Amino acid sequence: MPERDYILRLIEQAGQFLRGIARQREEGHPDLAVQTVIDALEKLFGLSVADLASLDVEHLFQQLTAEENAENARDKCLVFAALNHQAGLSFLDKDMPALAQPAFHLALVFTLRALSGYDRANLPSFTPDVDFLCFQLEGFELPDATARLLEAWRSRAAAT
Repeated sequence: MPERDYILRLIEQAGQFLRGIARQREEGHPDLAVQTVIDALEKLFGLSVADLASLDVEHLFQQLTAEENAENARDKCLVFAALNHQAGLSFLDKDMPALAQPAFHLALVFTLRALSGYDRANLPSFTPDVDFLCFQLEGFELPDATARLLEAWRSRAAAT
């Protein structure tokens, strides 16, 4: 069960980071929260700020999910989404919507990819809420690929 242990450790570490980020935001330290998101992305996924800036969504998805089983791929997408969600909230705390919206967009894309492409059973508690992310993205022009993902997710959710 080394694979299962790996994803449990990833989720546990992600939960620790996410709780710390939320606490930093609550205490009025959005700069520290953003830095903790960056540290978490580097530690959990080996992604630097330069990687995030240079890789498109498809390459990020491939980097996170390559050679992973379905449950691990889903959970890695959700951890990545949750970290970006917290980054977006931190940027809002700093009154920086121009940085918040791209973070919320990444959170939305990776949440939708996880919820649409993989089993929805036993989702981690930190799974971002799609409707909340959409609310945060009002006025932000979604790329066509994201709009298609969202429509497919809404269709599937309406059918269940």
